[in-house]
Amino acid sequence: EPPAGTYWPRELGGKLNGRRVSPWDIDGEEVLRLFVPDGHLVDQGRDGRLWFLAQRLAESCSAHAAACWLMEREPDWDFTAVYYRAIDEISHRFMRYHPPGMAGVSEEECARYSGVVAAAYRFHDLMLVRLMELAGPEAAVVLVSDHGFHSDHLRPAFTPRVPAGITVWHRPQGVLVAAGPGIRVGGELSGARLLDIAPTILTYFGLPVGADMEGRVLREVFEREPEVETVPTWEDGDAWGGGAGGELIGEAEREEMLRVFAELGYIDEVPRDPGEAAEVTRRENRWNLARANLDGGRDEEALVELEELFLEQPGRVDIGQMLAFCQERLGLLEEADETLNGCVAGLGEDGAVRRLRAGVALGRRRPGEALRQLEGLRGEGMAGVAIQSLRIEALLQLHRWEECAAACEAVRREDPEHVLAQIGLARCAFRTGNAEGAEEHALTAIGLQYGNYRGHFLLGAALRAQGRQEAAVQALGVATKLAPGFLPAWRMLIGLLESMGRVELVEGARLRFRMERRRGGREAGRDRLVRLRAEREARLRVREAARKEKGVEAEGGEGLPADLEFVIVSGLPRSGTSLMMQMLRAGGIEVMTDGQRVADEDNPEGYWEWEAIRGLAGRPLLIEAAVGKAVKVISALVPVLPVKHRYRVIFMKRPVGEVAASQERMLRRRGAEVRAGCDQMEAVLARHAEEILAFLRQHPRVALLEVEYPELVADPEGGAA
Repeated sequence: EPPAGTYWPRELGGKLNGRRVSPWDIDGEEVLRLFVPDGHLVDQGRDGRLWFLAQRLAESCSAHAAACWLMEREPDWDFTAVYYRAIDEISHRFMRYHPPGMAGVSEEECARYSGVVAAAYRFHDLMLVRLMELAGPEAAVVLVSDHGFHSDHLRPAFTPRVPAGITVWHRPQGVLVAAGPGIRVGGELSGARLLDIAPTILTYFGLPVGADMEGRVLREVFEREPEVETVPTWEDGDAWGGGAGGELIGEAEREEMLRVFAELGYIDEVPRDPGEAAEVTRRENRWNLARANLDGGRDEEALVELEELFLEQPGRVDIGQMLAFCQERLGLLEEADETLNGCVAGLGEDGAVRRLRAGVALGRRRPGEALRQLEGLRGEGMAGVAIQSLRIEALLQLHRWEECAAACEAVRREDPEHVLAQIGLARCAFRTGNAEGAEEHALTAIGLQYGNYRGHFLLGAALRAQGRQEAAVQALGVATKLAPGFLPAWRMLIGLLESMGRVELVEGARLRFRMERRRGGREAGRDRLVRLRAEREARLRVREAARKEKGVEAEGGEGLPADLEFVIVSGLPRSGTSLMMQMLRAGGIEVMTDGQRVADEDNPEGYWEWEAIRGLAGRPLLIEAAVGKAVKVISALVPVLPVKHRYRVIFMKRPVGEVAASQERMLRRRGAEVRAGCDQMEAVLARHAEEILAFLRQHPRVALLEVEYPELVADPEGGAA
């Protein structure tokens, strides 16, 4: 039975449940061989990638089957939307094997999985064809992807282990294609955003657009200029009832795996209280809201969310970095330094920190200091682009146009769609008297990122320099709309309107200019800083009072210095980690164990564990008590180790069939519930082990030794050596 909330309205379940496709329905010979031709050679006890692929394909086929069934049997439908997410998930798992090969990825793996991503696109093309057949020639069809995917030298070598860390694989430019009655034929569209889709579709159907919608109607899509009506909002009235609400099957499997780990005594019990799970969701929702507020220019709203999140999770360096960025934008420079120093404590003084310091220096208009931080830093692919992007900003502030243009060209060679490189080239061209070149680069930047006000401002300046006044007014008008507080755009627009004799518009522009200058002026800025700091102190007092009321003592100390080294023994539960701990002790390495978990039938020689480590997820810095010793950290807890330290990790690898069987026997002896079958748990464990090993193999602060348990048992002396 599907999870509750799979269908809405609920009565659809009786009609659609039979259309669901199971991963077991994805035949290896008939389907998977189209993706992995030699898949029959894969040892699926140790390699879970084929099972992952089957799951993703089953999910897409289920959504497709439901959509097609409804379109075939509900002839009066007006609007159908189908979401296929498999291409994104398959790309995250298999793009590293896509040609050309990436450094650090074995030739054997590349040879086996190199065609998966291309096959996924072909597979979805077939589904799109069927949807278009069912829609018929009288329907408009819109194909949307909110982002692209790096498939070349810009693929990242390391994926941050934080929420949304996987987005480092995304290209910011997505896809929008439209065709059908009323849609322009052969037209090109630049600067569309995901938020523009809903207003455009409403307009296509002759419905009003919500005045509170952030997106714009993409008028250039239409064959004829559309009439756009508005209503205050579409959010009034009752919301749709009984939304999806069901968990994705992958998350359910992961939860079951963690429950088993907890039942076996390897990690703290997975909370049964739905409120605690809701709290985790609440924090991540606030994190996403803060990022959205920053993107939308609502810095003060973002500040409140980020402050609270960083106080709750001081180990989340990604939150700290964004908080420092937000504080700097608001002029809270002392606070930004304080936050940045906390991030440095978590990262160590490495290249990433120097890039962060350079960014803060640029925010404080100290380009020379930024260049000093960047001196000597080198990088390839995305890392190189990030370093060069900071150099571009510094050189622009220093008005070193020739050097800046060279840096922009270097970035453009690496990433032809890099917006800052085009902005930099436009500004350099304008400053050196090349207005036509400035116009070309500004138009390219706008096409890549319509919401970048600097592109419109530079376009306006270039057009004014060429005497194209009407077009310049239009470009500058867009710039002031996107960034009302950017005073140079208002000054240029007012001067241009005066020279054109547009008296009726000059006064309105001057009034807006005075308002924005007053809002952003020095005295107003000082008043705002006083207010922001007073509000921050008030929030801290409220938080401290709440802590005292609950009887919670503030955690003292900042932990040990960064860049210590720890010896970690890890692996799946029941994979031989206790054996390895005994071997290390016999070899003269002191081990971290408290003896609380005594030997039993499952581990006659003892568990060699430190009880406190089970709570590592909630208190990552407790690992520092194990400095100078070897400590067992089960696989599920490895990603929460503090990033400020270095780790020598011995990872035990035992066939997952043996591991799953051993875990099941142990659960039964303890009288614990066995919910998943051994085969199902085996597949989950295989994927989990693969994820953790992939994380460890690419982590810059980890030295990894992978030990095959069967080989170690067969040849203990060789394994010990």
